[in-house]
Amino acid sequence: MTVRPLSIFLLGTSLTVGLATGCGDNKKGPGDDGDPDAFTTHSCDDFTGTCTELKAGSDSELQTAVNSLADNSTLVLGSGTFTMTNQLTIRNKGIKLVGQGLDGATATTLDFGGTAAQSNGVDVVGDGFLIADLVVLDAPKDGIRVENTNGVTFHHIRATWTEASKSTNGAYGIYPVHSQNVLVEDSEAHNASDAGLYVGQCQHVIVRNNKVSGNVAGLEIENVQYADVYGNTATDNTGGIVVFDLPGNPIIGRDIRLRDNMIHDNNHINFASGGTVAAIPVGTGTFAMASRRVEITNNTYANNDTGDIAVISGLTLDQDPAHWTQPTAGLIGTYNDLGLDVLAADTVSNFRSKEILISGNHHTGSGTDPDIDNSLKVGLLLSVVYATYFNDAPVDSVLYDAVGETKFMSVDVNGTINTNDNKICAGGNTEGTFASLDLADQPMDGSPFIKFYRPAAPFKPFNCTALTTGAVAEVVLPATQPALP
Repeated sequence: MTVRPLSIFLLGTSLTVGLATGCGDNKKGPGDDGDPDAFTTHSCDDFTGTCTELKAGSDSELQTAVNSLADNSTLVLGSGTFTMTNQLTIRNKGIKLVGQGLDGATATTLDFGGTAAQSNGVDVVGDGFLIADLVVLDAPKDGIRVENTNGVTFHHIRATWTEASKSTNGAYGIYPVHSQNVLVEDSEAHNASDAGLYVGQCQHVIVRNNKVSGNVAGLEIENVQYADVYGNTATDNTGGIVVFDLPGNPIIGRDIRLRDNMIHDNNHINFASGGTVAAIPVGTGTFAMASRRVEITNNTYANNDTGDIAVISGLTLDQDPAHWTQPTAGLIGTYNDLGLDVLAADTVSNFRSKEILISGNHHTGSGTDPDIDNSLKVGLLLSVVYATYFNDAPVDSVLYDAVGETKFMSVDVNGTINTNDNKICAGGNTEGTFASLDLADQPMDGSPFIKFYRPAAPFKPFNCTALTTGAVAEVVLPATQPALP
């Protein structure tokens, strides 16, 4: 631990705390203690306010420092590995936890592989939190969990597990939940048994320029209001980038942009121990389920064996509409303008996918080997139908389950019989193909009962090119969003 101007003694351990005033000119530089390489990327000289530097080693000093944090403090961790024996718990406001990087000799790693308790790695509740330039490895549960926090930034983080494809790996790598004003950027998540990068029940979110691989779900947006997801690469997951609602959550998802992402070769074995993601077919690019006001635009899809994009009703997962009912008294955020099914004066339902725009995406090499072992049997249906009735054609680039449509007809030459009550817009998707299927009446054993509608471009009546309720709202995070200096 770097010696600073003020030393205190806590529990018999000498704890050295760096106090900064002004621009911190009175603080020692990282090389003054004879170890110039420990703080080559960041040091306390970069930050104002109370700051502590810690060299790598066992977690005893780190736990002591974290337990002694005051609000608006910075903890700078040196290069090397911190061998953790317990969860790192932060419950203060305005905390910055900063390492030296992700790779090579300068990397900072929090290794939770020896943690006996079934706990998270880094566990945070506290507004204005920043975590940057470090690796969280082998957490028993979630890698980095941030909950009930307003203003959280993940910058240049890696959350991962050493062994691939293990159902006993932690569920989530990067995991902000029940939070507002969330930024996840330039980060990585690998080998999670549920979702590598998960944002759930949050409002006002930007997820950009991240890499996810080896997970069941690569990048998951669940029950989120107002999110911009762009510049990410999802490869070698079971499912690449997915957006959906689940029943019973107080935030009804809306206004999600999935744009300018690379979503390819997501054919990883599904190793989830259970939960919603256990139903994702191997080879899934993107699906939107029980979602509304979603734009899926200018993404590049390639070599996803089951298919690239699917728009499905929540009833595909949970067939009881009663499970999707929500008393309005408990809902958070704006929902009155979403056209939800109103079951009573104080109750709505959120199983429908509605107002989905699919435009300008690129498609190559997908849909050639649907997952026939998936528990929902959708892959088996697609495999049999496309092989038997569509001359071994690849699964169409965009699939819509047509649940909730007033009329469905397999043969509709002019596109005037089928309805588009849910406003699924694929007319701006100039590459790839489109199909809707009457999934509610389709046998799931692959028997010869074909109810697929496969119109030519521009896919009438799904040929709309804009949402009828206006474009998805832009996400602008506040000027106070936590950031590195």
